[in-house]
Amino acid sequence: MTLLGGLVHLGLNAGLAAILQDPRRREHCAVGFSGVIFCLEATEGILAPVTIVTLGSVTITTKWLCLAECITVSLLYPSSSLTGHVSGIVVGVALAATPLVLATPLSTSL
Repeated sequence: MTLLGGLVHLGLNAGLAAILQDPRRREHCAVGFSGVIFCLEATEGILAPVTIVTLGSVTITTKWLCLAECITVSLLYPSSSLTGHVSGIVVGVALAATPLVLATPLSTSL
């Protein structure tokens, strides 16, 4: 998850730099563990039974909870790495859709 998240993050930033013609996107790759946490949360959100979460007056299912948290973090902390978090979510969704999910600790709890 760590390696795939980092590679997807680099690829996403390189793609955005090419599309937006903004070379600063390639220079601002963050290093951290939050992408892995979003990856685990996205994998669990897909594999676990769907439940409904109420956050104040907002009701959301667990399948969309990691994306809502990613958007909330980006709005509250604009300097956080949005592409790093999104790459973690992408890796989590991809991992949940492959047979590799059987090798994760999440599969033993399901």
